[in-house]
Amino acid sequence: MKTRIVFMLLLVALLISSFACKKKTDDTQPGDDIAAAIVSFAPLPSFKTVYEVLDHLNVKDISSAVPHELYKTKQEEMRNAFSLGVLTADAILAARGRNSAKLKDISSQMLSLTGLLGLDNELSQMGDELKGLIEKQEWDKLDDALDHYKKSVEDILFEKENFDNYTLMILGGWMEAANRVAWLVSQNYSEEYSRVLGQKGTFNSLVGNMKEIDTEHYTEQEAFKTSLKHLIALQEIISSDIEGSYNKNQLTTIIEGTSDIKKAFQK
Repeated sequence: MKTRIVFMLLLVALLISSFACKKKTDDTQPGDDIAAAIVSFAPLPSFKTVYEVLDHLNVKDISSAVPHELYKTKQEEMRNAFSLGVLTADAILAARGRNSAKLKDISSQMLSLTGLLGLDNELSQMGDELKGLIEKQEWDKLDDALDHYKKSVEDILFEKENFDNYTLMILGGWMEAANRVAWLVSQNYSEEYSRVLGQKGTFNSLVGNMKEIDTEHYTEQEAFKTSLKHLIALQEIISSDIEGSYNKNQLTTIIEGTSDIKKAFQK
């Protein structure tokens, strides 16, 4: 009798365990993989953090930092995303430097790339507003409008779970912003101003996100491999600050490293 009771209890325990395991399996939703991807890809901060140093510089100096040539690559999705990031950084720089001619060219190319990335429908009205502000040279409004446009593109890419292009666009923005700020600081070196480049957390997240990209069409390209290599080297430089600041040699290394990443996507 006791043996029969023990046997029945074991049978009930097995049935409960089996049901629990099945329920756990059934509770696994298709969205769990997406949630895991979102956790893996870190949301990245705006490069405008390093542009804080512009508040201490005059308009003429800022305008001189806007590249003479418009940044262009061949039209391919990975490069389009990176290029859009570079150009958003240049556009904000041109607006802060009151350089309307450069800003018109840059914004035109930005809007074109937005279309190539399939985002023109969501951002067409915002694009028209930008054009109007540029024509009227409403500089105070332009700075905020460009930042809003940039953030809107990033948010759409993230919400569409296009984490690869989201990362590449922000990478482009950070590389150009760090490049231009390092150049500006090196022109009239200031230890205090160099501190703005101490973005260790951001560079760690950029490297982490780049390593999460597993789209073979991207990762097998030499541009991607080269940019990741230079990004890791930049991460080390940013982490080797001298009590929060960077000397002239380190600034030169940052300028060269960010330039090498930009060149890699142009090949």
